[in-house]
Amino acid sequence: MGSHNTIIFASFNTENFKDPESGYLDLKSNDMSYINMSPSNLTFTISSTTTTNDDYIDFTTNGIDGFGSNLSAFQIPKINFAQQNIYFVAKFRSLSGAPRKSFEKPGEDIELLVTQSVSSEDFIVTWNENNNILIKESSIFLDLILGDGTVVPSESAIFTINYGDLLDNDGGGYLKAYLYSYQTGINNRIRFTYQNDDLNISLSGYSTPFDILPVAGTSDARKINENNNQAQNFKDLRFQDVLQNKPALFDDFLGQIVGTDKQSPDTLGIKNFEKTANFVSNVADPDTCNLKSLGSLLKELNITFEEYNQHFPPSLQRLVDILSVGISRQKGGTNQYQLNFNDKGFTNKTVFGKNKGDLLPVDTTILHTGPESRNIIALEKFSEEYSLINTNILSASDVEYNGINTYPLSTYNSTWGWGLVLPGGVEGIDITDYYQFYDFDGTTEGSLLQKFVDFDNIENTYITSLTSDEDYSRKWGEMENIISHNLYTNLNLISGS
Repeated sequence: MGSHNTIIFASFNTENFKDPESGYLDLKSNDMSYINMSPSNLTFTISSTTTTNDDYIDFTTNGIDGFGSNLSAFQIPKINFAQQNIYFVAKFRSLSGAPRKSFEKPGEDIELLVTQSVSSEDFIVTWNENNNILIKESSIFLDLILGDGTVVPSESAIFTINYGDLLDNDGGGYLKAYLYSYQTGINNRIRFTYQNDDLNISLSGYSTPFDILPVAGTSDARKINENNNQAQNFKDLRFQDVLQNKPALFDDFLGQIVGTDKQSPDTLGIKNFEKTANFVSNVADPDTCNLKSLGSLLKELNITFEEYNQHFPPSLQRLVDILSVGISRQKGGTNQYQLNFNDKGFTNKTVFGKNKGDLLPVDTTILHTGPESRNIIALEKFSEEYSLINTNILSASDVEYNGINTYPLSTYNSTWGWGLVLPGGVEGIDITDYYQFYDFDGTTEGSLLQKFVDFDNIENTYITSLTSDEDYSRKWGEMENIISHNLYTNLNLISGS
């Protein structure tokens, strides 16, 4: 605590100070805002300040948070994974935004007491491996708070202070640490509480929300033909009796080399099978081919494009090739077929006759025009051919309405324009000799067309619950999620994967 006078020699910047010479030279319209002049003496007082209860705590991942104005570029990443070190810096800042560099570095004081008895009412005690008691005295408290406000137990959220080489640096006013969590959840926050009884200071702050996802990740992408069980394929080729019962050879040796359909798509058996089965789409189809093949196609057609000679590890290159395909192609279109009328005698209609509804009695069925009209199905008894009929017959010249926009099916005549094949003069209830009518079920067939991602593969968890294309490509979206997990895993930043 104290103050001292400091003399600074400075040349004024004419953007901030009025100067007759700069006005005469009109330097404000010039990019060079400095002029040559004699140094001026500027005297001011630098005084140390203390942290007060009006200060606040600001969280970043590396301590870079701006000076005076808040810089949000280095907040704790939204996507994190369990059993990964989540690094953060909690900095003391005044209300004006200035960091409290003159303050101490918060830390823990842990003393070892070699004794076998101590009053648990006076100390926080734990037992170490040598059966000694650890007395823990601390002025800082760190907690992981879940999105619903639950405080995660300390054994599931482990905080470690990590000043490293900065421990001996004179600058202070910040806590540098990392979180290692076994707990998963979304919109979690780190809470840092600092108490100093001597200075009568108590501060508490929360980080920005972030997610902790399962260590195995939430997005495992499987393309079509990435479901090959090569270990089982080898077993299916065991025709000799001597090879029938050889688990060590087929499970522990060959099976471990080629892998099964439950393992990573980068295993030998799945990778080789996918390259062969998807050869055309991977090489010759510009909508789905990998980046290397796309570059070759563009060169073949003499199309100019920017080429970046970037080389990725195989597992990351596979993801880049998948993510480079348009999201609509990845999801594939659904079959919109709605003319599945013939039930072939089946009553459950799970496969046949999906769009065939209940039988409509001709003598009692009432139809509508206008907004309440609906399509129905007509079955010609002789040919057993089905046709879809529009009951909104507003252009018909002869309709016997029995109410507002309602008319009975039993009053049918040829002016309705339904195109039914009937002998001349057959109208009204007589059409029952030639046709049966059914409700129309507008359910679409729903199977995937132009299949790229294998949604039938139970190992695939990629874009299965995607609600919009924006959620796919936005910051911290599906694309960043799957790439982040790949990088964290291959760099061994996730210890439990």
